[in-house]
Amino acid sequence: MRTILSIYTADVRSMFKSRRLTMLVVALMLLPSAYAWINIKAVWDPYSNTTGIPVAIVNEDTGAQIEGKAINVGDETVNGLKSNPKLGWAFVDRAEAERGVHYGDYYAYLIIPSDFSAKLASILEAEPQQPTITYAINEKVNALAPKITSSGATGITDQISKSFTQTVSDAVLTAFHTAGIELQKELPTIQKVENGILELEKALPQIEALGQGAIALEAKLPSIKQKIDKVIALQQHIPDLNKAGDAIMKLETDLPKIKEALDSLTALRDKATSLQTIPTALTDMEDRLATIDANLRKAIEDANKTVAATNANGTDEGATIIAGELQKLTPLLDEVATLRTRLQETRTSLKAKVDEALRMMDTINSDWPAIEQRVQKAANFVRNDLPGVEADIKTATTLLQEKLPAMEEAIHKAADLARNDLPGFEQKVREAANKIRTLQSSADLNELISYLLHDPQKSSQFLADPVNLETVRLFPIDNYGTAMTPLYTMLALWVGGTILITALPVNVRNPEHKFRSYQVYFGRLVTFLSVGLGQALIATLGVLYLLHVHAANKLWFVLTGVFVGVVFVIITYTLRSIFGNVGSGLAMLFLVLQMSSSGVTFPISMTSRFFQVVSPFMPFTHAIIMFRETIGGMIVSTMWKEATVLLSFILLFFGLAVLLKQSFSKDIELNSDEEI
Repeated sequence: MRTILSIYTADVRSMFKSRRLTMLVVALMLLPSAYAWINIKAVWDPYSNTTGIPVAIVNEDTGAQIEGKAINVGDETVNGLKSNPKLGWAFVDRAEAERGVHYGDYYAYLIIPSDFSAKLASILEAEPQQPTITYAINEKVNALAPKITSSGATGITDQISKSFTQTVSDAVLTAFHTAGIELQKELPTIQKVENGILELEKALPQIEALGQGAIALEAKLPSIKQKIDKVIALQQHIPDLNKAGDAIMKLETDLPKIKEALDSLTALRDKATSLQTIPTALTDMEDRLATIDANLRKAIEDANKTVAATNANGTDEGATIIAGELQKLTPLLDEVATLRTRLQETRTSLKAKVDEALRMMDTINSDWPAIEQRVQKAANFVRNDLPGVEADIKTATTLLQEKLPAMEEAIHKAADLARNDLPGFEQKVREAANKIRTLQSSADLNELISYLLHDPQKSSQFLADPVNLETVRLFPIDNYGTAMTPLYTMLALWVGGTILITALPVNVRNPEHKFRSYQVYFGRLVTFLSVGLGQALIATLGVLYLLHVHAANKLWFVLTGVFVGVVFVIITYTLRSIFGNVGSGLAMLFLVLQMSSSGVTFPISMTSRFFQVVSPFMPFTHAIIMFRETIGGMIVSTMWKEATVLLSFILLFFGLAVLLKQSFSKDIELNSDEEI
């Protein structure tokens, strides 16, 4: 340890003895800081100076109309850009824009075509056309300018979209507002229609029954036509009706006479009671004739017996005469029998007729008031109603004759409708009713009307800019220069270390080999670390107090600079100490590799797979994180994690120096710069 300190003490004395060496060391301390300060200041706030980037704007838009409202999106865009300092807008014609971009006078141009507004307005048509803005850029002029102008072009399209959305939505929502007013007026009618369709659905069974009735009626048309023909034929019997009416009128006139006859008939009935004795008398006569007939037959029988007895005793002329006379009585017996039969028939018939006549007299007497009333009623009908009935018959006949074809056609149409169209109609009614019920359950028409009645201007403004982006800045950074401070400070420290190993010797004069290799390594390392410490302090303090970079924690920013400077000096010094001039080349190569694989400019996830794999093994990866923590806001655990990784690099390179310093010093001709 004493040897190491003696080497360092000798180096310090040498630096103060030689003015040139002192100036060199001071320059080595200041040069890296100048690199950091200049670059940080150069990129302090570049996006606030984009007005110096000229972009040509060509407006050829002729305008259009939306719902009767004239619009010209091109003119609105130009007017908006005139008050927009984002880029250096130049409003020129097409030829000048193309020439200027071609020769680099403008970085880019945008051409708004003549049909731009018209195509935008086509959004309200069945087949809208998308308008196009021609954007051209000269990419060879500058690497970053295309990104800036592209951002400007995107801003223009966003501005156009916002303005157009507001214009179109204002027109559409105004129409909605008007529709809402009309819908509110017609709401009762709409509700009636809805209720009507629902009621119609309920009535479908009755409608279907009516349809079936129409089909059945069509089938009955032949029989109906026959009956109608009979109605028509009834007109031909009107004269007969008139004759019957005349007869009824005459009958009414004869009612008094009929009444008189009826009275006479009533009187006759009183006398007709005596007629009931005639059958009794006839019965007596019949009994007497029966007695006579029996007596005669007995007399004849007795006489015949006497004659027979006489003849048995001999011929008796008297008996013969008696027998002859008896034979003459035989016809009389026949007449008596016939008379009896006729008396019986006459008695039976006379009794029935007398009874019937009496019954008829009783019936006529009891029914006469009703008969008389009916006759009078019929007569009144003939006088009052029959002419009208005849006229109705004539009218009905004429109507049936004229309207029957149309009626038949209507019945056929109704039946055809019931067969062919009614099923589809029923299905559509049910579908409509289902949709109404679905609509009623899923949406409230009053709410829809309330929505349509919203202020169209406020709604259109909302649609044009529906999202309000609230940015919450975690670990805020003031400007681009502050954001780039970790990178340029870290680069300054690495460049400072690289300059150190190039400008100052890493070996100690040791002709007598009294110093061991590790003593030479650590003794000269202390000298390099002293200069590196000066570099780190000047760089970090200058950033804070000359450039006024805002750091969340200034002390830790300075301490981080010192720590990172120590790490970088050890790495570069070790490479030079072990490998000589080759080590200086390795330090430069290491710098290039780290710039691509440590995420110092772009997120490491945007690089290729190789750089993502090697990134955790690069010192820059961890150093940049520590610097960013002190600038934006520290997370202590992150700081300790990254510091631990960087400490591991110190241990690694110390180990390499101890193991390789002596062996490589024998094989490589390092330099002859050991005269400090």
